[in-house]
Amino acid sequence: MSRYRFLLIAMAALLPGTGLSAATEVQVPLVVDRPHLERLLGSALGLDETGRGRLRTDSCNYADLSDLRLEIVDRRLLVDLALLGHSGVMVMGHCRGPGAVSSRLHLELKPAIDAQGMAVVFRADGAELRRPDGSPGLLSRPSRILAESLVIPRLERTTIDVSGVLAAIDDLINEFKPGAGSAEMLLGQRVRLRQVTAQAEGLRTELAIRVRPPPTVAEVPEPALGAEELAEWQRVEDELDGFLTVLIARLASQVDNRDLQLDFLALLLETRQRIAEALLVDDPSEDPVRALFLEAWGGLKPLLTRLEPMDVADDRDLRLAGFIAAGDALAALDALGPEFGLEISRDGLRRLARLLLAGDAPLSFTPLPLVEDPALRRLFGLDPDGPTVGPTIGPAMPALQWWQRLLPLAHANPVSLAESLRGVVASPATLDEYLDLVARLLDAVYTEHMDNGSRIPADYRELFRPLVRATAWRESCWRHYIGPADEPRVIRSSVGAVGMMQIMGRVWRGVYDVQRLEAEIEYNIAAGIEILEHYLVDYAIRRGEHQHPGGIDNLVRATYAAYNGGPRHLSRHRRDDTPASLRAIDESFWNEFVQIREEGWPPVARCFSVAE
Repeated sequence: MSRYRFLLIAMAALLPGTGLSAATEVQVPLVVDRPHLERLLGSALGLDETGRGRLRTDSCNYADLSDLRLEIVDRRLLVDLALLGHSGVMVMGHCRGPGAVSSRLHLELKPAIDAQGMAVVFRADGAELRRPDGSPGLLSRPSRILAESLVIPRLERTTIDVSGVLAAIDDLINEFKPGAGSAEMLLGQRVRLRQVTAQAEGLRTELAIRVRPPPTVAEVPEPALGAEELAEWQRVEDELDGFLTVLIARLASQVDNRDLQLDFLALLLETRQRIAEALLVDDPSEDPVRALFLEAWGGLKPLLTRLEPMDVADDRDLRLAGFIAAGDALAALDALGPEFGLEISRDGLRRLARLLLAGDAPLSFTPLPLVEDPALRRLFGLDPDGPTVGPTIGPAMPALQWWQRLLPLAHANPVSLAESLRGVVASPATLDEYLDLVARLLDAVYTEHMDNGSRIPADYRELFRPLVRATAWRESCWRHYIGPADEPRVIRSSVGAVGMMQIMGRVWRGVYDVQRLEAEIEYNIAAGIEILEHYLVDYAIRRGEHQHPGGIDNLVRATYAAYNGGPRHLSRHRRDDTPASLRAIDESFWNEFVQIREEGWPPVARCFSVAE
């Protein structure tokens, strides 16, 4: 079984039975929402941006249209339109006739699939002219003629052409087919529309996809990955990371809903964390890329359905609906069974991105940028210029032995304090001086952050200083370096978190400069403080963690849980299904937070009881 296959989340109600035949058909939805339909009908009637338009037979016979209304009732597509009919004949250069008559045109539009299965067409039924207030009554014959000759034919010529979307899905499916040399999966006429129904959200069409099963291949044990295979695997995961980053950043920047923006960003952080963890796995029986895309699509699709189509720039070509349908098509095919397993590729991801981003899709999502991206920082509500870390004050420090740099300094500027700790490994012999210097550095960076416009509400600020100190202690025991004193190295976790605040560059790339997180202690602390504030304000407070039993203390617990495990861990401290290992981490953190809040000093013996 290929290591590079992936599975998108399946929609169980749409899947066929498990038995496979020579040809298997699956159906997935493509939804044309009601605002899109209204724009389409308005365009067919020539309505301008104010919703008004005029249709003419000649200079004396024309209809002024306005106030188009579209309703979907009991799966019926009902159109209601104000019509001001002008009728007459030209006599000696002037129009003579009854003049203007106001009415409202009511009718049902019945959707159907065209003969080629490439478009939705409409037929008008039950057309009726009523008085302007909607009540029935006798109206002039000329008004009926205008409606029947000018308005109804235009509505019936309205077409939702999805041939471009279907062709793109055709190409996408064959891009992801299992095995580079295998035959095309699609059978016969490829992807076509099968049926259409009016529903509350708009028109729901069903895409019919007929496929042939690939030849059965005997399962053989997978050997361990070679160096080249492992490198390729990581490149594909990088491409997945880049794909989601570009996609989510673009969508989040186009919506005017902060809750939805933050949900997009949380999905990005969670997926990046999963990718970082997957890079540690070398199990031939597992397919981490497959699982990663499964989780990513499972989180992405509900967010996409919350988007208004016009949030996606110029979505007149059903770009958003086509992108969702493409994901569901791949999901349904892969869910047929392992023999239909679809193979992820960098080209496939780019093709999928182009369904939504069109010409704005990049040629490649890699290499991954590792420096600060002002646009991404702005989405997170952060200063686009990066974390504020003050300049060095006073003369440059003279060359000192490492232990001399632990002596008290005359000032508390973050950079100067950090210089005193650069390359210093904590040891029992100078522990008091070392911890005092770290405490001063934490306070200096914290103060600078707060002075530069913290978003934390005043009622909760007293929690934040001990939260910063306790997080730094729980994550690294206030260490940035470990190892022998003459060969210090930056502290790094098994999943790549670095420095005093243990920040994962893989997760936070673009928001922070990955190299600076490792090289600069003060930058690492400033980044950690920003992340803590992000989780406190944008998640713990916004989602009302303090409104549950436990009150304001929950904000501290929830913020650290998200910092430690990602946004979805926010409420783990109060859930019954939280694993014991995570409960132990949270309880240890809370005890350390309480001690630091009450005494200003961490439980030193936990980390420095013996010489290292």
